[in-house]
Amino acid sequence: MLGLLFWRKVRTFVNALTHLTPYERVRNAAFTLAGLGLLVGLYALFHKLVAYLGTVPLIGQLLLWKLTAMVMLATFMMVAISGLLTSLSTLYYSFDLKFLMNAPVPLRALFMDKALESLFFCSWMIGLVQVPYVLALMRVNHYGVGFFLAFILLMLPFLALAAAVGMTFTLLLLYLFPSSRTRDVVWVLSSLSLTVLYGMVRFAEPERLIRPDALQVVAEYLAYLQAPTAQYFPSWWLTAALKAAAAGKVAVLARNAALLYGSAVLVYAGLTALAGRVYFVGYSGAQAGRQRRLELRIAPMAERLLGLPRELGALFWKERRTFFRDVKHWSQILLIMGLVFVYLFSIQRLPLDNADLKSLVSFLNVGTAGFVLAALGLRFTYPAISLEGRSWWVLGSAPVSVGAIMRQKFLFSVIPMTAIALVLSLATNHILQADGFSAGLSTGALLLITWTLAAMGIGFGAMFPMFTVENIHQIESSLGGFVYMASALGYIGATIMILAWPMQMHFQERFGRPGAWDWNLVGYCAALYLVLNAAALAVPWSLGRRTLERYEQ
Repeated sequence: MLGLLFWRKVRTFVNALTHLTPYERVRNAAFTLAGLGLLVGLYALFHKLVAYLGTVPLIGQLLLWKLTAMVMLATFMMVAISGLLTSLSTLYYSFDLKFLMNAPVPLRALFMDKALESLFFCSWMIGLVQVPYVLALMRVNHYGVGFFLAFILLMLPFLALAAAVGMTFTLLLLYLFPSSRTRDVVWVLSSLSLTVLYGMVRFAEPERLIRPDALQVVAEYLAYLQAPTAQYFPSWWLTAALKAAAAGKVAVLARNAALLYGSAVLVYAGLTALAGRVYFVGYSGAQAGRQRRLELRIAPMAERLLGLPRELGALFWKERRTFFRDVKHWSQILLIMGLVFVYLFSIQRLPLDNADLKSLVSFLNVGTAGFVLAALGLRFTYPAISLEGRSWWVLGSAPVSVGAIMRQKFLFSVIPMTAIALVLSLATNHILQADGFSAGLSTGALLLITWTLAAMGIGFGAMFPMFTVENIHQIESSLGGFVYMASALGYIGATIMILAWPMQMHFQERFGRPGAWDWNLVGYCAALYLVLNAAALAVPWSLGRRTLERYEQ
């Protein structure tokens, strides 16, 4: 029966490929090339890092394998948390479960089908990022192809074990607390744990570990490098196996490979047996709806406060209710708060002792903060249209224009993004004590970037709507998500290039050069900047609106 369920997925995938239009084929090929380009860029960064560490006298190889162990441990933890979040959607809220639960399919077979689906969605992207690192390690140390083949074969049980941790936690939690509210608790706890973990790692200042003088005794540093990193975790088994493959120690490689594969078989056998007892109980409880006894009736007041037209005010209020009703969205506030706090901490720890250098970093903060805002736009703004899901027909049939729907989505996204941009800009300028011109230029540019990115997110989300996906991660990692991020990064890069000219003239004036300001060049920069922002705002917005107006569900 499991083979039949798997064959269903294969046929679905093949049918989707064979029915692609020529436009979709070209689009998919273009974005596949864009994804390969990102992997090539990661490879270049990893190669530079690995090559640098490999040249450290005496301890170069120790540093490389210590780094590899830490990378694998971080990968294990990320896949485990991703497995927890993904399995909530695939095991309990997939759109086809209502059909499959009533079909003559054994419960254990159904669980294994959804577990493999969860394993794929929670691990494929994280696992793919490891490939450039391993290739860089191969090239720097001149390992053979056998090393890469060993990595591929060992990653399969490694990722399966990591995903099983999250799925086991989900099964037990939904069994012990069979309620739709349990999902909310899981999202909050996972977001809080990620925030705390990220903050602890950053505040530990791991960059000091490449400096032996940061420890009291050099022997302590060497002992740290040689000691296993979480030796009872599968991440250390994988690291030891790769190290054995590099050294040609077949017996050690075989022992660790057997440990990984044997553990994966035992864990999934136990997971399947557990699912036979607890899965249906958790599934039944997860379908229970919630009741709201208290309904706040302040929509008219919100309309008056924001000065919105009546139809736009109603849409805005609907968006607020649906957003905060789904805890997957508002629990991300914890992660954002942690990200902002760590970002400002990193700025404060920069070794800057020169006023001009601080002003320069204030300007460069436009690029780094813009990247943070683009990532937030990918998570919140870009999926806004697609998250209407199968209820899009309700909005489509309502007496509301597509333009009004998009304006409401933009308004709902741009308000919190503007607040984050102001915090990043004003706090950074205060920490750096940048001069007035640099602080004003960076704050103004970051605000305009925020508004443009919000409009781009809504526009591209309307150009590539996905109303039938099961979780938001499929929207973010789609081809449209790649288009949005590529366009957003290109826009931010172009903004930095244009504004670099007036910044250069500003610094020339500070250094005492007479006639540093070329006002004709300033005028050209201003005109070019206006054209860039107008194009970034108008083109995706208009194309997205036309796509939605022609969309038929």
